[in-house]
Amino acid sequence: MSRLYQDMVRGFLRTEGRRIVNEEGETVILRGWGAGNWMNPEGFMVGGTSPSPGAYIQPKKLDRARSMDALIRELCGTEYARCFWPRWYRKQLGEKDIQAMAELGYNSVRLPLNSAAFLLEEPGIQWNEDSFAMLDEVLDWCEKYRIYAILDLHAAPGGQSCGACDNGVDNVPHLFIDEENGERAMLLWEELAGRYRERWIVGAYDLLNEPINDPSQIPAYEEKLKEFYDEVIARIRKIDQKHLLTVEGTVWSTHPGIFDHDYDPVCKNWCIHIHNYRYIPETQELSAMMERSLALNVPIWMGEGGAGEKENAVFLQILEQENIGYSLWCWKTVVGGADGVMAPDMAPAAHGLPADWNLVFDYADHGGPKPGYEKSKRIFDEYLELLDYDRCSHPETRHEYILRKPGVSIPGAGYDHGEFGTAFHGNWSYGNAFQYREADRMKLVLREGAKAPGPKTLWGFYGYGLNPPSALENLALALRKGEFVHYTVRDVRESCRVSLRLGALSQGILLVSCGGTESRLEITPAETVQELPALTLPQGEEYAVRVEALEGEIYLEEVKF
Repeated sequence: MSRLYQDMVRGFLRTEGRRIVNEEGETVILRGWGAGNWMNPEGFMVGGTSPSPGAYIQPKKLDRARSMDALIRELCGTEYARCFWPRWYRKQLGEKDIQAMAELGYNSVRLPLNSAAFLLEEPGIQWNEDSFAMLDEVLDWCEKYRIYAILDLHAAPGGQSCGACDNGVDNVPHLFIDEENGERAMLLWEELAGRYRERWIVGAYDLLNEPINDPSQIPAYEEKLKEFYDEVIARIRKIDQKHLLTVEGTVWSTHPGIFDHDYDPVCKNWCIHIHNYRYIPETQELSAMMERSLALNVPIWMGEGGAGEKENAVFLQILEQENIGYSLWCWKTVVGGADGVMAPDMAPAAHGLPADWNLVFDYADHGGPKPGYEKSKRIFDEYLELLDYDRCSHPETRHEYILRKPGVSIPGAGYDHGEFGTAFHGNWSYGNAFQYREADRMKLVLREGAKAPGPKTLWGFYGYGLNPPSALENLALALRKGEFVHYTVRDVRESCRVSLRLGALSQGILLVSCGGTESRLEITPAETVQELPALTLPQGEEYAVRVEALEGEIYLEEVKF
């Protein structure tokens, strides 16, 4: 394995300023996936129903683990339901899943924990040792395959998120309302810290997933959230001074309001944890959190997110050049939702639904006929078998874009982020049709046949609703004499050819170079875009290919590795 990946998984993670490092002091970029649906299935990702927004809304029968459990008890009986979840946990995330992550090149996995699986929702403190044994087994696999495991309290006692993702009873953040729920969450973290304080393969403790997503609830609960973090961290640090802690803000972990002080004054080993979906791949996406990161001198980690292939290829590279790791969402989902709501389409492991799943769904969502106990058991037994990694489909091409491996095609507008004058250099002051990366002063022009978005309004762009056309798909990079950019590729295990798709209005010359190898390309005007071979890279861990205009003005649409 390349040192970019598993070889860097060594010892406890800690922070040094705005970097995360391993026991050798080497900067570690956490590249990984979230194991969504493992202990906390969400209906729209497992063939159930989409969640209902709003406080005091009772869960639908198939929108979260709690309602799914009640439905299984109703259809299959109490004893079947009691045995179902341990089987589900072990099928959703098995050794082959962890092994596949490592072999694909990832070095971390975010493990969403459901508090009810460890601390039973019963009077007193009753620990479920089977769930701890199952987690121990997963951590053993992570150690075997060199994958850092981030323990993520995804569903805290009482719920913290104001939605289905926290497995709450009514979309109200009872964690911050009911004293008992707050204390039980503290006790759970103390138990986890006591059990895993010596396990270095646990990369971090993610203290709360997406607290207070409903903006209307922030005035009532934001201060309580800050108080929770302060107290739970103090209690963890009395037990465990070694593990990195991640702290998430409000509104889907996008709002910086809580980051106004040092949350870990004892060990100073914590990071700001953000989520970001369907991002525009430029540094502006990070501006609010970057300001907080700089002020507090702590790293950022994107613990959840994802977008299209090319957006991933560009934005994740921008993150890495800022020493920011990521965990995409999510590793395993159903191929499509039964109610027409599609699950995330980038899952590396996509499973199908049982042949008669429509009987369960119709009963749960439309009041159809009850399938009967034995029939229902067979349906849910079949569902469990479909979760096995070997039964899933695996769209592998996406990993090339995420990890910047050979096989990826980078849009010309997706050049490397970095220091102006070193990573890229341009002298254009007039912006572009998409207002994309304008501060970089690189000239970005519409590709032939592309359509610019209309005027921006409060609700998006005229003619495009809230989803304007992609800047990466519609812009080309215009390089003029003296201007240059770089494009990174990693984990080159065999020789890799680099080619460029480009055009020119006049005669031009490009210099393409990497290390000690360079190639001069003489570009002649043509009516159609040309694809020209430029370089061949030998085996290596990472290359940054430089493209510089020596003469003329050349339109670079794509760099193919």
